[in-house]
Amino acid sequence: MASLLLGLYILLVRSSVFWVPFEGSPHGAGPFSAWLYEWIGHNTLPAQLLAMALLLAQGFYLNIIVSENRLAAEVSLFPGVFYVLLASLLPEFVYLSPLLLGNTFYLIVLGEVFNSYKKTEAAGDIFNIGFWTGAGALFYPSFLALLLVGFVGLNILRAFKIRERLMALAGLFVPFFLTGTWLFWDGGYPEYAQQVKSGFAWLDFSPAPVIAAYRSLGIMAVLILVLIVSYRSYLLKQSIDVQRKISIVFWGLLLSALTVFFQADIGLEHLLILTLPAGLLLSLNFIRLPRQTAEVLHLLLLALALALQFQPLLFSA
Repeated sequence: MASLLLGLYILLVRSSVFWVPFEGSPHGAGPFSAWLYEWIGHNTLPAQLLAMALLLAQGFYLNIIVSENRLAAEVSLFPGVFYVLLASLLPEFVYLSPLLLGNTFYLIVLGEVFNSYKKTEAAGDIFNIGFWTGAGALFYPSFLALLLVGFVGLNILRAFKIRERLMALAGLFVPFFLTGTWLFWDGGYPEYAQQVKSGFAWLDFSPAPVIAAYRSLGIMAVLILVLIVSYRSYLLKQSIDVQRKISIVFWGLLLSALTVFFQADIGLEHLLILTLPAGLLLSLNFIRLPRQTAEVLHLLLLALALALQFQPLLFSA
């Protein structure tokens, strides 16, 4: 039932794709994203259905992570719902973007970091932090920052051991090595190496309409400000374990913002990298609010998302 409700919510919040198709093109796509687009495109019906299926899986898994680690005061669909809402909030988000694909690995890495807590031997979890970081970076290079999130998380949850950091680095190397080896034998290695290299640049922003840029940056800036102001409230009346894990999520939000310094061809959809930690943290705000207040604010956010998505259709009418 929970999956059905979340699926219906995704259909609602992304309903604009059936009437107002996304007209842009992907920015900063890694090799895996580029190959996927060659197969199904980025804004075809199969691509949009895959995007919705990904959102459903990501939202469902986020709810599991929050529930198993007791990050929220009560078990609810809020974490997944608010992630889905934020991941559909801006028109630039509503297609099968490299960032949406990469957010899957953001979730997996976060889960692996939490799984390493209070384990005497966590070699598998720590290796997987690096491995899934590498896989995510092959979809969108900015997800290399997940390695920093993993290191920060390990520092917070475990005693420092250089051996564990080397395990994560070894895991990071594996996806690049395996992909490169396969393409070397297939004859596509030079193109692959160039794709990986061209994915990194210093403050490389793609031109965007001024109004759209100010709108998107303004909305996300207000959201991040709310989360920063709310940070102390997330830790109140929580166990030490939960406080540490919420701190990791918050660090993930901050480190994700720093990816603008090395990502090539940054479009407005780059803001999507903030939505996973932001959606989780925002859900904690809403869980603490009185029910009626939470419902009204949620409806306002939903209305904003739909208004922005349907704006071209409404304007042309």
